[in-house]
Amino acid sequence: MNRHCLGLMVLCATAAATAPALAQDTGLSVTVGARAWNTEWTTFTYFTEEVTPGVFENRALVQSSASDKLVLIPTLSVRYGPWLGAVSLFPATGFSFANGDAGTRKEFDLNLGYTVLPGLNLTLGYKKVSQRSGKYRYEPSGLVLGASATAPLSAGLSLYGSFGLGRLKTPMTGGDEVVKFKASYRLTEVGLAYALDAYPWPRRWTLTGGYRMQVMGSKEAFGTQDGRDTTQGFTFGALATF
Repeated sequence: MNRHCLGLMVLCATAAATAPALAQDTGLSVTVGARAWNTEWTTFTYFTEEVTPGVFENRALVQSSASDKLVLIPTLSVRYGPWLGAVSLFPATGFSFANGDAGTRKEFDLNLGYTVLPGLNLTLGYKKVSQRSGKYRYEPSGLVLGASATAPLSAGLSLYGSFGLGRLKTPMTGGDEVVKFKASYRLTEVGLAYALDAYPWPRRWTLTGGYRMQVMGSKEAFGTQDGRDTTQGFTFGALATF
């Protein structure tokens, strides 16, 4: 396989494993919106040497950074009493790396949660990533445990934080083109949210701004060394609640 492209086959992020726990409504409410994430992506790849004509071997893990890219992530959530569900999509996006590699990725998140205390949600989610570089694909998926909370600061303004932790696996079948790893996943996001009542339709607008970081560790990517993949950057969102 093209070992220089393997770093592109590592999870970053995308869509929220946990959504900000913003203003909560009694009864049924539906929230739709989008979040813009300025992604700064650094991942691992391999330094290779040609040991015999046409035969290459990996010699070391190296880090490679992609050009920053603004990604728009649509979101939909439904709440009924203390129960909530949310879905988000990181659409197929192309990335170019400083070492000349290029590829696309997309992500899908589905979460179910419960409000255990006012302003505090616990969630269980499913995350799937699809990344491609040429004929090679990296498709980890798995469960993610999450928590999100808010703390009011003043009228309409609150501080929010989200955290997610999971273990993802890639398919173990599919031929040499399938990149196989077991990986850890961690999400952290903190920021501010401002809610504006807008009765009767929608009932509320919410604006968010924060900093988001997703970290992926691929176990034994080179010998006993784990590969590290980090995606981070500022995020801004606009949500309408009906």
